[in-house]
Amino acid sequence: MKVLKKAKLYWELGNPFKRRIAYIGWAGHENLGDEMLLEAYKRLFTGYHFMPLFHLSPGKKALYERITGRKVFPAGCLGGGTLINRDKGYLREFARLVKECPTRFCLGTGVANPEFWATGQKDWEDDLRAWVELLRQSQFVGVRGPMGANILKEAGLPDVEVVGDSALILARESQHIAAEEKLLGVNVGTSRGNVWGTEDDVLDKLARVCKALRSKGWKILFLCVWPNDMDSITTLTKLIGIHQPEIHLITTDVEHALDVCERCTTFIGMKLHSVVTALCAGVPSIMIEYRPKCRDFMASMGLQRYSFRSDALDVDRLVNLSEWLANNRTAVQNETRKKIVEFKRRLTNGASKIKEMIRNPALTA
Repeated sequence: MKVLKKAKLYWELGNPFKRRIAYIGWAGHENLGDEMLLEAYKRLFTGYHFMPLFHLSPGKKALYERITGRKVFPAGCLGGGTLINRDKGYLREFARLVKECPTRFCLGTGVANPEFWATGQKDWEDDLRAWVELLRQSQFVGVRGPMGANILKEAGLPDVEVVGDSALILARESQHIAAEEKLLGVNVGTSRGNVWGTEDDVLDKLARVCKALRSKGWKILFLCVWPNDMDSITTLTKLIGIHQPEIHLITTDVEHALDVCERCTTFIGMKLHSVVTALCAGVPSIMIEYRPKCRDFMASMGLQRYSFRSDALDVDRLVNLSEWLANNRTAVQNETRKKIVEFKRRLTNGASKIKEMIRNPALTA
């Protein structure tokens, strides 16, 4: 099996008919958000084949290029997710991408916020200066939200566009499934302790919110977007006192996740792309801001008033807001759709500019 996989990989790399883009991201780990982001790039760049840069060593890459007489990767993409200034591994990969790919870009990438990561979070070092130097050598820098853009601009990178989260390109134009009355969608998960406050406090507060809404006749379904989050969701259902919970574990099937979310009247989510999925399905949503990236996204959408830091959750406020969103569903949906349409336009325009650069390398000179 390993031999067949390796043979397939080498064929894909050497196939002269493939148009390839080197991709940096966390796809392939059963995390719905990262799979959504890769799918978004595939839709934005139809006809291009995205492959991880690290699948091919520099030596083998040079050999392929001598044999074929063409670039294996004419372009390289720093993908979706909070990658900028987040991890030294991504920094090393991006440095290689900048060196080896004629066209370099990011489109909807998140920027790690030092306000959060420098305050006792594990295994993090501020490499923002090095990131800015590499991003200066990129032909297009489009980030998820205004907070990330400001971080880069203050660090000396003025030419930054806010294009929204890449996954917004997956938003449906119309609803496929009718929403059920008083059905709350809930997502929660683990982040290895890298949260504002504590994960236990989030579970306790969210359990109290769910209990209060159940006493008012609401039903609850749970969306799990990463297998490692199942323990948190199971604990939450026990705290609420639900003996036969409706839990949907969806890690790769974007359309299935959208179908599940469409059933919901409102949604409360902790993991960023659980809320992105709900909004793409047209569901008014509340964000539990466990890291600044959540507020960055909600601010980009003009929905920061529905974002609450995980160390400052107010149970009564969340209960009241859930009901308010249900009662004002149409107005909130219309507001959100306008933003999604705008970001779809920005993402599509950005992708068009990048594809033109790939087709005409003289534009990148």
